[in-house]
Amino acid sequence: MRPFLNRYFVAVLTVAMLISVSPGAPARAEDNKQLKSMISELEKQIEDADKRMVAHPTFLNELRDILKKYKSRLREIFFRETFKDGNYTNNPKWTVKSGAFKVKGERLTSSVRVAAAEPSGENTTGQNKTLEQEAVGLILDSIFGTPSKTQQPPQETPKAAAAPTPAFLYTHKNFPPAFEMNLRFKASPSAQMDILLLGGKNLTPRYRLKVRADHSDAAPMEVIRETGSRQYIVGASDKFPVINDGKFHTLTWVRLTNGEMNVMIDKARVLRTYEVYYRDNFTGLGLMNTAGDQTWDDIEIFKALPPENG
Repeated sequence: MRPFLNRYFVAVLTVAMLISVSPGAPARAEDNKQLKSMISELEKQIEDADKRMVAHPTFLNELRDILKKYKSRLREIFFRETFKDGNYTNNPKWTVKSGAFKVKGERLTSSVRVAAAEPSGENTTGQNKTLEQEAVGLILDSIFGTPSKTQQPPQETPKAAAAPTPAFLYTHKNFPPAFEMNLRFKASPSAQMDILLLGGKNLTPRYRLKVRADHSDAAPMEVIRETGSRQYIVGASDKFPVINDGKFHTLTWVRLTNGEMNVMIDKARVLRTYEVYYRDNFTGLGLMNTAGDQTWDDIEIFKALPPENG
């Protein structure tokens, strides 16, 4: 009986180590296959040991309870997109609502340029003169019949740069209000993107995570709840790791059953808040490039692990 005990103790311990993912560690779809296979094999071996009576029934029941506990923590996956098929129009299907997107090198890309300021065409001559300066100029003109030195050539005021049209695409997918999303991205120095969680039949935005590549205390990442035409900031980042360095980074957005929300960059938490207003399933996911160059590859949405306090 001792070899059996040793073998199964090691097997269960291995399962425990693999499933006990730390809060900041993103889940991976490949891990699920390995864990499901291992748990299934252990269940078969436990049943076989029970039939052959090579281990005490109490011990086997304890093993069953342990496996049941760890099975509940398996990372059920709801959505996965890698763009390795070279397109965004199939499996899954993304719909472009505005702007342009391309798949290059098995990665989704988008560029949004901010227009430069243009002259307004308005003549600003004399707008900064005082009444006294204008009066002196008129007197000099009447005496000498020539323009006074106070006159300046017409100048055009610069027109404020028009806000760029965001590039926005979305996909239909149902997933629960408690989730873990992992998204790998690369951003240009001043790029900005929004990740939108959509709800209802009309795919209405429910939550929006605003991510600035040059984020700072003055311009942090923000989680925004949307209700009708109103937006409410429910959380802002308080840490600002470098993400505009031209390298890929992994963003993890987690919402637990108790409403706790966490946002991590490369496993380091940068934002934590609580938000329980929206409790229904989400029906879609949207990506919006509001400025600069964005590149995305792996996007995965998993079942969230239970809160640490149960």
